[in-house]
Amino acid sequence: MEDAAELKNREELLTDKVAENAPSPASGDYTIRDTKQAGLALRVSPGSKTWIVRRKILGRSVRHVLGRYPDMTVHKARAEATKALGKFADGVDPTQEREKRKQAATDEWMRTKFTVADMWSRYRNQTRAAKPFSQHSINDFNRLEKRMAGDPLWRASFHGLTEDQVLKAFQRQSASADRRATNGGKTTANHFFRLLRTAAQYAIKKGHAPSKANIFSLALENNWHKNNARKRTIVVDKDSLRRWWEAVDALRAASKGDKRRRSGALIAEFQVLALLWGGRKTETLTLEWADVDFEAKTARFRAEITKNRTEHLFPLCPHAEAVLRRLRALQAEWGLSTPYVFPSMRTGHKTKAKTHIKEPKGAMEKVAEAAGVPFSAHDLRRTFSNLLSSASAVGAEQAFVKMAMNHTAADDVTATHYLDKVEQLRPIYERLEEVILEKVGVLTRKTVTVDADAFARFLAFEAANRQQAAAR
Repeated sequence: MEDAAELKNREELLTDKVAENAPSPASGDYTIRDTKQAGLALRVSPGSKTWIVRRKILGRSVRHVLGRYPDMTVHKARAEATKALGKFADGVDPTQEREKRKQAATDEWMRTKFTVADMWSRYRNQTRAAKPFSQHSINDFNRLEKRMAGDPLWRASFHGLTEDQVLKAFQRQSASADRRATNGGKTTANHFFRLLRTAAQYAIKKGHAPSKANIFSLALENNWHKNNARKRTIVVDKDSLRRWWEAVDALRAASKGDKRRRSGALIAEFQVLALLWGGRKTETLTLEWADVDFEAKTARFRAEITKNRTEHLFPLCPHAEAVLRRLRALQAEWGLSTPYVFPSMRTGHKTKAKTHIKEPKGAMEKVAEAAGVPFSAHDLRRTFSNLLSSASAVGAEQAFVKMAMNHTAADDVTATHYLDKVEQLRPIYERLEEVILEKVGVLTRKTVTVDADAFARFLAFEAANRQQAAAR
């Protein structure tokens, strides 16, 4: 196959046979100008043959594409060229005119046919090469689409959408008969409509929205469901942490010797590690034995499962290590060979495979009821953060709390070398373990009794030494 440089631009009488036999270049393009009709030409490029017409408007050379060969014959191309040349003569650019017609048709479709579902689809299917949507986000998107598919809002025109339509749909989605919806569906409604708000903002950015105002923000500004659980920890009174710990112990004890309750033992240990590490539910439950280094005394949450897609390496302190060794011994006792620290005892009904525990909610609700301390998996993470930053507990600086929570951004000035981070966090994690174990009564703080008279004599002796040093 020849290059376009070897296939020179030329003039000849254009026919369908000439168009058919015109060789395609390996690269570049060349033009065959028609000798019968001035301005008409066939542009030949790799894999494509296109009829074009050229003219000057206001001293500027303008090229107008008529169509492709063989979809358009030479006879049809000449007829279209005649129309285009007439427009050129009137000072009208037919390409711009065509684009205006296409834009008008698009605008009309957007105004009348573009639905909320279409708006959402464009957001979901956008190209995100730098940071693609995580699997967790994709799962949320699937749930949203399944939930909204039967709602009138989904089929409503996005450009004609009113605040009242959005608010009524939000109220419909806030009512759930699902027994697992502990907040009556309000939490899910908040989450889904925040996703829709983000999608609407993307539509505004791309020029797909009727105005710069986000209709979801306007409609729900003062109507979001307040969730007090977002501020909740398991330290609600001076004794609550101890009660919670005892309830976890009871869950672990109830699982001994009963194959049907093995998951209870695993979930008991999951709760303890979630508190000691501050990991999110998914981060902790997907932990694999390969993520634990008993020799280096470290553990990690892999980048593909963390929320910010940044690997989180953190210290493995004595009590957490003891929990992991206990879990390993249990798996050996049960004859399990699994890469997961918290393996599922059931086979997935979709995958037909055993992976890790996905939802510990049922067992955790039993712990909450027994302890009189309502909590979720994220409340354990929140408790971890509060104990780290509390002056009466660990009293860590905010920069180290951020690091322990894996909130440190790549350009954060508090970010340090990967392994330095672990050693900087180690004393903080060790102190946190001590604080928790002291509060639950597992570890007793050592006290030293000092004789008051002897201490007074020591102070007097120190004062005399200081006076003598000053006199010299």
